[in-house]
Amino acid sequence: MKGKGLLTMNIITAQKSETAEYSAYELKKYITELSRGAIVPKLHFVDVLPETIQEDCVVLATLEELSLDTSDLTDPFIEDILDINIENLTGYIAGSNQRSILMGVYKYCTSAGCRFIRPGENGDYVPHADLYHHSFQYRKKADYPFRGQCVEGAVSYEHIRDTVYWLPKIGMNMYMIEGLVPYAYMNKWYSHIGNSILRSASQAADYQMMEEYTDLLEKDISKTGLQFHSLGHAWMFEPLGLHTGDPAGEEAAKNALTEEQKRHLALVKGKRGIMHNSTFFTHFCYSNPDTRKLLVDYMVDYIQKKPHVDFVHMWLADSTNNHCECEECAKMHPSDYYVMMLNELDDELTKIGSEARVVLIMYSETQRPPQKLKLNHPKRFVLLSAIMVNYGKGYLIDEYTGEVPEFKRNQYYKPSNALSFKWHKEWKKICGNVHSITFEYRFYKDMYCDLGHMQISRETYRDMKNLENAAYQGCMNDQTHRMYMPTSLPIIAMGETLFDKDVDYEKMTNEYFEGAFGPEWKACREYLEKLSELLCPSNFRVGGGAGVQETALATAETGDISWVNNPHVAACAAKIPPLIDDFASTIIRNLTSSISLSQLTSWNYLRYHAEICKLFSKILLAGARDGIDAAIERYDNLKQYLCEHELEFHNAFDVYLYLRALVQKLNIPSPELWK
Repeated sequence: MKGKGLLTMNIITAQKSETAEYSAYELKKYITELSRGAIVPKLHFVDVLPETIQEDCVVLATLEELSLDTSDLTDPFIEDILDINIENLTGYIAGSNQRSILMGVYKYCTSAGCRFIRPGENGDYVPHADLYHHSFQYRKKADYPFRGQCVEGAVSYEHIRDTVYWLPKIGMNMYMIEGLVPYAYMNKWYSHIGNSILRSASQAADYQMMEEYTDLLEKDISKTGLQFHSLGHAWMFEPLGLHTGDPAGEEAAKNALTEEQKRHLALVKGKRGIMHNSTFFTHFCYSNPDTRKLLVDYMVDYIQKKPHVDFVHMWLADSTNNHCECEECAKMHPSDYYVMMLNELDDELTKIGSEARVVLIMYSETQRPPQKLKLNHPKRFVLLSAIMVNYGKGYLIDEYTGEVPEFKRNQYYKPSNALSFKWHKEWKKICGNVHSITFEYRFYKDMYCDLGHMQISRETYRDMKNLENAAYQGCMNDQTHRMYMPTSLPIIAMGETLFDKDVDYEKMTNEYFEGAFGPEWKACREYLEKLSELLCPSNFRVGGGAGVQETALATAETGDISWVNNPHVAACAAKIPPLIDDFASTIIRNLTSSISLSQLTSWNYLRYHAEICKLFSKILLAGARDGIDAAIERYDNLKQYLCEHELEFHNAFDVYLYLRALVQKLNIPSPELWK
């Protein structure tokens, strides 16, 4: 009600559920912040909506509850439609599901000037806004129904939690916890793997603690209404009582497997046992009906115990060239036995009346489609495609016209993009044209080729627009949750473009920079654009053995050549320190100005980022001028700086993954990094 002093308004939530309540509280929080406390929202949770929307009331409801258009809605469980009509704090925010209502709340707040810069504390920029004179009408169905990410890198519970609550703010709608417990990723943080200053010898996190954190994360995901995806690679040894990633469980697997247990494992070079010293990399004997039953029964039990998991990922081992070589397994391709097991799971779930959705994966040997079998009931399944495209080229599809190579067991090689896309089409046909999601790694290590973040932001925008050309219905990104230094633009570009492939890149980018950096945002963007150009990301993607992005090609201007002994790269690298020095006064000026805490945090991260780039430029310059050995000599200085300062910027930069990418590119033997 308008009048003297504080103004009141009402938020009416049509359905009392955890996500509905959270949406209402989020709208209340941001209206209060946007009005600087001048507006006092009051919450009302009702079972029946009022027939008409009164003045100074905003109703949160589903499309059906408000009798709004649903003609373009085919699957409300996965499809997100936002329908917003608010004039002077009177109207509605509606969605195709509870998650969509929450996303609608954030879309309305964005229209009023909010910018969701990064996850966690000081991640929001919230300006002062006159909401009583602000109107916003918007209706949009997300162009891709699957938009999200999977746990990766070195992460704490808080890193993941903050990510989960941030995703719906930037157009994302799903999150995946890989494994029963994401031990492999959380242990890297809690044991400070890769940080020679923080880490103690043989330090390892407690598995039970990770279980407790996982329970909390599942509640966080449920609260946001995100699609919850789970399992993946790290589950197959659970039926044998061994936790993948748990040091005690891994040791038990290597030293105490019984003969009965071993008969379920793949026969490779005449032996059945743990491959590559890890259960994570070990395949099973998929032709053995007892083995398939063991795995299927476990999956059924998991689904029954965790009905809140929306999509269960039934992946195989994360490895190549170690599928079973026994006489029976040799009779069909790995993908055929994979489909056989998936059909058996489908049969068991049908028997118990479960409508659980299952995700199968095109990955390594199962990129090649089955030759003899097909899915009996495709509606239960979603196809995940881990093709690992060339990020220089993206999703520009060349028709494959060559001969399909003959399958040879345990002689896997990475196929060309064109052949991979051909196999993807064949898989989709076999699967009854079900939804398929691309599984990407561009924010796993490839983004470290572009520390300025501007080239990878444009590439991400381009590629998410073009996903439909490759017959994908979305993207699951396998990525670090700490990639917000110098900016969050790459992942924001992914989320916003997956939601609306017609979003304007320049407008989106400028709005991000203005919200993240304040009055001097233009100078900041120009600086980072120049930095991306000088860092030669295309050149750093090639050469050097186990390169950061082994399949990427350099640009036409520089050729398909490495950064090592490269005069072009040397000339660019030499310009990086002067560029950073010239911009230093701008960073200092903003760190002492009266800007918001979120913008102050952005400039503070830029301060650390500048020092990292200067140290990296010395590695780049040395290698480009004098060869790889000269580059290696300068590696320790950068590592020392990162290890000393990690706790000051850990929410924004993944030191473990960056160092891992760098030692691979430099061919430095560094086993201590991941022990």
